Amino acid sequence: MAYHHDVSRGLARFVARMRDKVADDIFVARIEHYLERSGQDDGGRLAVACGEENLLIGRAVAGMEPLTRAILILVVARKMSVAQVSRRFGMSEERVCRHFRLAIEMVAEQGRLGLSPCGSSDR
Repeated sequence: MAYHHDVSRGLARFVARMRDKVADDIFVARIEHYLERSGQDDGGRLAVACGEENLLIGRAVAGMEPLTRAILILVVARKMSVAQVSRRFGMSEERVCRHFRLAIEMVAEQGRLGLSPCGSSDR
């Protein structure tokens, strides 16, 4: 019976590693398909909302990798948890967290730079 548990744990680790090997493009396509099927284009709405409230955030969102931006849209605009994104799209929670953290860091970095919309410093 102990052997069965070892095999189960090993198989679970293998599946988790294989999920992280799937290319970003495949996940981006899955997420875009999900957003299209649900009938709302949150990507444009998020960019417009961010641009109206704070051009720096809009600039940060526009400069993100497609998967990072898509995960940000799901977590912020769709209010999905990391676990929900992970289950829905077959990604590991670690990978979702990594991309979400990267998105938050990019937005924080833009805010910390304190650049005005024209590109010069406000200080």
